[in-house]
Amino acid sequence: MMCEVGESNRILASTPSSSTSGCLSNDETSDDHLLPSSLASEELQLALNKVKIVNRIVEATEEELLTAINRCKDLVLESSQCSIERKWLVRHLIELRLRLQECREAMVDPQSVVQAWYECEDCGYSCHHKCISQILRECAHVVASERGGYELEICPEEGLSAQRYLCAECKSPLPLSVFLLLDKDWSEARRCDYSGLYYCSACHWGSSAVVPARVVHNWDLTPQPVSQASLQQLRVTANRPLLNLERLNPRLFSFVHELSLVRRLRQELNGMRKYLTVCRNASEDHLLWKYVDQLHLIETPELYSLQDLVDTHSGELPSKLHTIIDVFTKHIKVNCEVCRGRGHICEICSNDEVLFPFDASAVICKECNAVLHKSCFNRKNNKCPKCIRLELRREQQSEE
Repeated sequence: MMCEVGESNRILASTPSSSTSGCLSNDETSDDHLLPSSLASEELQLALNKVKIVNRIVEATEEELLTAINRCKDLVLESSQCSIERKWLVRHLIELRLRLQECREAMVDPQSVVQAWYECEDCGYSCHHKCISQILRECAHVVASERGGYELEICPEEGLSAQRYLCAECKSPLPLSVFLLLDKDWSEARRCDYSGLYYCSACHWGSSAVVPARVVHNWDLTPQPVSQASLQQLRVTANRPLLNLERLNPRLFSFVHELSLVRRLRQELNGMRKYLTVCRNASEDHLLWKYVDQLHLIETPELYSLQDLVDTHSGELPSKLHTIIDVFTKHIKVNCEVCRGRGHICEICSNDEVLFPFDASAVICKECNAVLHKSCFNRKNNKCPKCIRLELRREQQSEE
């Protein structure tokens, strides 16, 4: 949905919902701005701001705008409720008031003119009110949702010939030679490192971003030049857990110590989550919601967002996870009697130490889910005493 806002991000008026792309199409925009036939006689008065301000032929005065606003108000009152005429008039009245505000502020400070503009609530794409009909780009939110993941091939370039020497977004011609750049109809060809496509300078501003494919395959977090469309997609999906590194590149954990540490910490948090979700005290204190802003960090430890990998490389994520673990551990092992009562005792050494499945020194039997010390379990050649006891009991029952 596109909302009309001002320079200070104030919502001035909500506009009709756009298509699923989140960006308005040419058909929708043209229908909204068509002058109803019943208002044809008022066209010259009501379209005053369009002729004199939009086209910049002559600046409309404050008096002229006030006259147009008053006339528009009268027509709104005269029109039927929920009619096409009233909808058009209300929309036009808002535009006239914006023009009046521009006019007044320009008289006080020419640098502070408020321009009406729209922002997509899904992807954050912004454009001037007058430029809506020229939008060619599909909403980045829709593209990301339909695709369901990243491009994981490093710079999948097909060449200019595959694009017919046209910009991948606006379809303007791209040059083969530097001499063609002297012609104003030709634009410099710029390659997007994320999509591998070529764009003109209007669609590729030379912005840079971390490319997921380079991170997954090479652990290369150096920002690469990307087009504006790709930059928008990467920003929209930055915090979405779309990367399963265990499946895409499991060897990465062997070469990147920080990544291996983050995996271990997240697995511990996942084990703690099972205690906290059933704990009444933790629920009353909203413990999970207070300290975990990205739930996938503790719910799906095998999935990573692009921002997770960037924060892992910078050291921010390991530090954050350590802090959360300290808080949760204190609750489970010290402060909460309910959670502490759900601990386990090692059946091998019978030590008084209370064990929890998420402890680094503990191991869980895959057969019976008994929790034991790793050292004790290894000493018994990975044989669980509970499993042996259960097996003996089954044999006795079968004999009887």
